Amino acid sequence: MKRLELRDVTVKFGAVHALAGVTLELSAGEVLMLVGPNGAGKSTLMSVLLGLVRPDHGELRVDGQVRSLRGDGIKHFVGYLPEAVAFSDSLTGRQVLRFFAWARGASSKRIDVVLERVGLTHAAGRSVRGYSRGMRQRLGVGVAILSEPELLILDEPTGGLDQEGLTVLWSVLEEWRDEGRTVLLASHDLALLERRVARICLMSNGRVKAEGTPDALRLRAGLPHRVNFELRECAAERVSELLDALTELGLAPSEVVEQRCFVDVAPDGLLPLMAAQARFPDAVAQLRVLEPQLDQIYERLLAEESPS
Repeated sequence: MKRLELRDVTVKFGAVHALAGVTLELSAGEVLMLVGPNGAGKSTLMSVLLGLVRPDHGELRVDGQVRSLRGDGIKHFVGYLPEAVAFSDSLTGRQVLRFFAWARGASSKRIDVVLERVGLTHAAGRSVRGYSRGMRQRLGVGVAILSEPELLILDEPTGGLDQEGLTVLWSVLEEWRDEGRTVLLASHDLALLERRVARICLMSNGRVKAEGTPDALRLRAGLPHRVNFELRECAAERVSELLDALTELGLAPSEVVEQRCFVDVAPDGLLPLMAAQARFPDAVAQLRVLEPQLDQIYERLLAEESPS
């Protein structure tokens, strides 16, 4: 699969539009993250791709070819990790994978490979009853990648994972990207996943409100950067001159605390600010530029789309 396109997908539950004309594209080797408040339509969109929900309207294309959105569609090359994984407590980890390998037509040789891949070889013979939440989540990741699907759909994949589990998840995302496969995931852990995804799709009330790379969304939100000046203690007069120079540029410090000066500045004001700082090397020990966090961008874009 090189390209998957959803066009004008609409799902109605009674009078509620769970999806209202959603159009979205995914490319090979891409990790796309769906974000948005509860009820935004993220899970419904995933359910449409999984064939679990039949849309009232819309079209699915894979590499330009129309596929059904009312039947099997693309389920044969999709792997799925639900938000809440659940397995029979009486089965061992190996037995769980053996069952899903049979159900999905995957080679039995993949079972040991996947157990090692998700770090559960040591627990393969133990019943799932004795697994921690993080181990169950890793087993769920193992089930999702068992058939080496072209499209991997992950719903809140970081839930319950410790650092070891997160390392497994990051390596799976990297593997799928490097091998030209596609990942669609939904998560509320924006900061944790920002560097792991190529694009972000912000949804609200069943619609796509914003879409793009993290940097593109940061630019669209227009939030200021916070610049932190670490000031030298022995240069009180020069520090005062620096603050005056910043004020003259319209970059008055928003906060001065002991030997720190904070300036909130729009992205296009960074160069003038740094040029001013360069004139006072004896007053500034260090300078740090803090970009707005993804959760701040998320809140700003949602607010812009909300009625006043």
